[in-house]
Amino acid sequence: MLYIDGLGKYYYCPLKRNRLVDDTACLEDYKRIELLYWGEEELKSGKTVKIKRFPGAKKVKLFRVTVSPDRTDFIAKNDLSQGSTNVVQKVCK
Repeated sequence: MLYIDGLGKYYYCPLKRNRLVDDTACLEDYKRIELLYWGEEELKSGKTVKIKRFPGAKKVKLFRVTVSPDRTDFIAKNDLSQGSTNVVQKVCK
């Protein structure tokens, strides 16, 4: 992902449920994606997170996409200005 980011390109990348991220700007420890709290606004527009073992201040926008009643995908995107879960869901079909 960092290589693609360095080229100035955008990416959509699925992340596993057990991937460690931080959505509190270092106020709390890293936690598994599946344990994050998602407010109503964050479900619509995603949340900015830091992925563990990514360099320094590199952050991505994380989206929670419900594929079916028993399946939820977590998609990371490097374009922080993009803010619609519906767009991410259409791109990642």
